[in-house]
Amino acid sequence: MWTVIYMAKDEENVNLILKKLKDNNIMARVKKVDDFFEVQVPSEEMTEAHNIIIDSEI
Repeated sequence: MWTVIYMAKDEENVNLILKKLKDNNIMARVKKVDDFFEVQVPSEEMTEAHNIIIDSEI
C-alpha cells in the first residue's frame, strides 16, 4: 500500500524530494491532486523516507 509522506504546491520541491529518495533507494511516486502534488512511498518505507526528508531540510 502506498502512503502520502509529503504534499507540495511547488513541483520543484517535489523533484528535489524524489531525487533524495531515489538516491537512498526509496521507491516513490507522485500523484497530482487538485493544485497539489502528493509524494507517496510504500508503507513499509514510510519512516525511512520521512527521516530522509527531515534530514534534507526540504
